[in-house]
Amino acid sequence: MKTLSTRHTGTAGPRWLTTGVISASAAALITAVAVTGIAAPRLLADPGAIVRWGLPAATTLHHLAMAVTLGALAIAAAVLPRATGNGRPHPAREQAMAVASAAATVWTLAAASVLILAYADTVGLPVSGSLEFTEQLAFYMTNHILGRTWLSITVISAIVATLAFAVRSPGAVTATTLLAATAVVPLSLIGHVAGSDDHNGAANALALHLLGASLWTGGVITLGLIAGRLTASTDLMRATLRRFSVLAITAFALVVTSGVINTAYRIGGWDGLVSTCGSLVVFKTMATLALGYIGFEHRRWIAGKTGTVSARRLVWQLISVEIVVLGAVMAVAAVLGKTPPPVPRVPEPPATPANILTGYDLPSELTASSLLTQWRWDWLWIAVAVILAVAYLTAVRRLRTAGTPWPVRRSVAWLAGLALLVYVTSGAPTVYGPVLFGLHTAGHLLLTFAVPLLLTSARPYLLASITVPRREDGSTGWREASAAWAGSAPGRLLTRPVAAAVLVAAGLGSFYYSPLFRYALSDHVGHELMNSVFLLIGLVFAAAVLGTCRLPSSRTGILCLLGLTALMAVWAVYVATAGTAVQADWFGSLGRTGAAGVLADYRSGAVGMLLAGAVPLLIATAAVVLRSRQTRRL
Repeated sequence: MKTLSTRHTGTAGPRWLTTGVISASAAALITAVAVTGIAAPRLLADPGAIVRWGLPAATTLHHLAMAVTLGALAIAAAVLPRATGNGRPHPAREQAMAVASAAATVWTLAAASVLILAYADTVGLPVSGSLEFTEQLAFYMTNHILGRTWLSITVISAIVATLAFAVRSPGAVTATTLLAATAVVPLSLIGHVAGSDDHNGAANALALHLLGASLWTGGVITLGLIAGRLTASTDLMRATLRRFSVLAITAFALVVTSGVINTAYRIGGWDGLVSTCGSLVVFKTMATLALGYIGFEHRRWIAGKTGTVSARRLVWQLISVEIVVLGAVMAVAAVLGKTPPPVPRVPEPPATPANILTGYDLPSELTASSLLTQWRWDWLWIAVAVILAVAYLTAVRRLRTAGTPWPVRRSVAWLAGLALLVYVTSGAPTVYGPVLFGLHTAGHLLLTFAVPLLLTSARPYLLASITVPRREDGSTGWREASAAWAGSAPGRLLTRPVAAAVLVAAGLGSFYYSPLFRYALSDHVGHELMNSVFLLIGLVFAAAVLGTCRLPSSRTGILCLLGLTALMAVWAVYVATAGTAVQADWFGSLGRTGAAGVLADYRSGAVGMLLAGAVPLLIATAAVVLRSRQTRRL
């Protein structure tokens, strides 16, 4: 292993880096606040200069600390090796976890500060320790959407800070990273774009933007803080930058794409670009594009360098330039959160029962053509589909370049499964799902059976095992994580078709006949959570019966497929003949039709349940039977 000289790897680098980030952020914050005038004294209910200046400052600190926490955890979980050759904890990973612990502590304090300052700003009172102030603050934290949001973020950050100090195993660090990433959800629900006409789509786009920006920003800052450990080994430095580049490119794509979408939601037409808010958006977009180009060119340059001194210098050159621009971008983003958009995006007060319950007006009457023409874009699942499509096709291209064939039918199945995923989450099942039980159930059944069966038949696990190299330095990549899951007790259990079938049946029953159904209907987070759960348990079941993880007995897989098909048929008959509707108070209160119409919707919806549930299962049964016969012939 090549080693580098350890000079210039002490504390001077992190100190200079911290100073640079704070200076760039402070300069951009002061400039942006001055331009927008959000810190100017108010004629009525002025909370004081401490609140006016402290809130954007605390918000900037919050964004930076959250980003560093998430970036440090992601690098510790998926980039750096866990241990050295002699079995001791790797110093670079330990330092990354130390960065995550410190940043999460600052994140918690900043979130609590924003909570208090946001309350003072809302009511127009200076911060004080009086009994009246604290009592009203407690009411604000539990009864106001902004208060509940910042309270939830404070709780999440506190838990993450505790875990970052305590955990070191790959699984625990990964779980902590995922927990930290959930903080973007409440933040996205209170952004300006979340108040647009399509509030669900806008909130998802903003969540993707926050996630990409945090991973990118936090990752670059973390690299700077642990650079002393990285430059001690050429191999470690190059492996770290190579792996982080994949993460950075993905995050950059999320930031730019979601930024364009958020801009469209935020400023309306082209006229909005000349406003104060539009000018900040333009600056932020141009800085992001410039930063992405600089980072790409520097990483490509570093990959071609071999000299000891030049490698260290280029690492710091990469980190210093990116971090200065990133600090300025995040400060502007904090001010944007307090700057009203040029065009009011909050819709008129809802006048219909459907708008009150769902946030949207009733869609047009369901027809054969509306099944294809009605769309409401869910940018979260669109991003997931695009990322998975690009990753799969890139792997196929790499395989064919090496001279190894890959069946076209598998690529077609993969793309078809992703297209169906986008349709279910953005097409008619999403538009009509909140008002029609049949399409709501059909959408979930498609996510549980059709989409996973198509994706699994494309053999993505096999493709990844061929094209993704095994890591030899003790870090955790795709293959290492897959092997760890397959060797765990839950992983071994869920490769059995019977256990996977029971999981699916229990998931469907516990969802539709519990308060979870109402939660998914009334809350956007609940809707996305249920989509994720049904897709996940469907993937587990498809992998078990199609045998892509471990080849089970074909007879057992066929029996499980037929058993679930029978269950779908019995359920459809029960729904059509029961005479009572599930969540009748919801579907009967939308102003769409009377009680008789609601029951008719349930009866017609039973047909959709058979088409979305039983038909994919029967097709999969036929495929397993044909494959087992071909295997016996061989």
